[in-house]
Amino acid sequence: MEIIDEKLASAKIRDLFKAAQKKGDYITSNFLTPLEQEMVFDIAKEFQDVKYYFEGGYKEAERKILVAYPDYIEGRPFVPPIKALRIKVKDEDAFPGHRDFLGSILGLGISRDKVGDVLVKKGEAIAILKEEIIEFVGLNLTKVKNFGVETEEITLKEIVAPEKSYKEVKGTVASLRLDAVASLAFGVSRSKMAPYIKGENVRVNFKVISDPSYEVKEGDIISATRMGRAKIEKIGGESKKGRIYVTIHRFTG
Repeated sequence: MEIIDEKLASAKIRDLFKAAQKKGDYITSNFLTPLEQEMVFDIAKEFQDVKYYFEGGYKEAERKILVAYPDYIEGRPFVPPIKALRIKVKDEDAFPGHRDFLGSILGLGISRDKVGDVLVKKGEAIAILKEEIIEFVGLNLTKVKNFGVETEEITLKEIVAPEKSYKEVKGTVASLRLDAVASLAFGVSRSKMAPYIKGENVRVNFKVISDPSYEVKEGDIISATRMGRAKIEKIGGESKKGRIYVTIHRFTG
């Protein structure tokens, strides 16, 4: 799991909102993690005259930039500064993975927050990047995992997000406590899951939760170190014994 300095991230987000107030214009961040995006919702309440939205290049994007602006300029044309780069491996029998593509981009000296999602499919990837680095990456990225690659800038409309594969898990839980639901999601006994949560190995909506009794809700995403990630797809009614029906999607890809 990526470690976020929440205090520093909070300060940067707050500074961005202040800059939008002061400059009277659109101000954008680098790419934010899902946790940092969650932080924006609370910080934005301090700035009633500033509006904002997120942009990640495509609808299902995980990493997105924050665009903040004073309410009196709403409607003024603005194009978020993000671009997309297709990276195609020349060797038809080579299939580098996500870590290989991302590692090669960062190996050029690019900081992680300049890179959004990297969408990988057979023999190629689409990297979503801040506008100021796309030319540099396009010119200098010549290899991924020792395989030669070709790069081409594409429009955001050309991005096709790969479908997430998942295993559907259905069952009942005594309550919506995190330890109970995570136990069902990852096929681990509740007695083992509780200390795992206390050890700060589990996140809900990308924020570390160390309290096993934390109550989860429909739509929450649970991430567990070395176990994977799952989404609470549906919370149903109760069984005759008073247990709660839950449908969970455990991501496998």
